[in-house]
Amino acid sequence: MSASIHFGGSRALPPRFVPQVAAVVQASLSAGSAVRVGCAVGADQFVIQAALSQPQRLSIFAQFSASGAGAFSGSAVQPVFSAQQAGAQVSFLAGGPLQVPLRARLLRRSIAALRGSSAAVFFLASPSSAGSLNVAAQAAALSIPVFVFPFGFIGQPQNLRFLPGAWRPASFAGSPCLQWFAGPSFF
Repeated sequence: MSASIHFGGSRALPPRFVPQVAAVVQASLSAGSAVRVGCAVGADQFVIQAALSQPQRLSIFAQFSASGAGAFSGSAVQPVFSAQQAGAQVSFLAGGPLQVPLRARLLRRSIAALRGSSAAVFFLASPSSAGSLNVAAQAAALSIPVFVFPFGFIGQPQNLRFLPGAWRPASFAGSPCLQWFAGPSFF
């Protein structure tokens, strides 16, 4: 059974980082991993585009319905539909029915995408990317290794809420990044 990698990150990730996102996603696919991702603009959309070279190994978790109901300005509706037409698996309403408030549906969708993942990788546009870091904390709490690529800022992201630990230099898919190491931080 191959590894499944959860990818996510900032909706505000600038398009200039598409090549870096694509390199990490393509390296993961080349290593035999499956890609699991959400449905937002920015990082999710860039991951979807990069994984379309192997759509059969791409799973998208959408917080909106198959008709697009429940989408908002941060949803990458057309890229999700295009990926589905290309052969990607799409789980619509992965965060629950439309009666669930959007914010909760987004978090639930991300947690659904984390289930069964071997690692979680986030492309961050700021050190305080709240939604992405919240999902990263969920992954770390599930003992899923967490990696971040700080694109667009210098330094480290904020520590994961309610979890002792620290960011340390690491590598994922041959690219330098940071990894969350749980435990007491002495620095």
